[in-house]
Amino acid sequence: MQAPKEKLRVEIYTTNHRIVADIYIFPGARLTDIMTAREAQSFLALTGVEAYELSSGNKIFQSDFANINKNHIVLIRPAEIPAERPKPPSF
Repeated sequence: MQAPKEKLRVEIYTTNHRIVADIYIFPGARLTDIMTAREAQSFLALTGVEAYELSSGNKIFQSDFANINKNHIVLIRPAEIPAERPKPPSF
C-alpha cells in the first residue's frame, strides 16, 4: 500500500546550479518539514528535473529523475507560475 502524496514544483539553488523539479510531499506537509525531518534521507528525490548553470542561465540537463544531496542545497522554494502580463490597451 502506498501513502498518498502531493506533487510540488520547487526551485532549488546550489552554489553553481538552479534546479527546477517536482518533489512529493504528504498532504498538508510543508516544504520545511521535508528539509528538516530528522528521519529523512540525506538525498531528496526529484522528478521532472531541469538543471541550469547559475552563472549563465544555460540549461545543462533535463532528466525524469535525479537525487540531490540536501547538504548541497543553499535555497529551496516552491516554484511560482509566472503571472500573465496584462496586455496594453489598444486605442
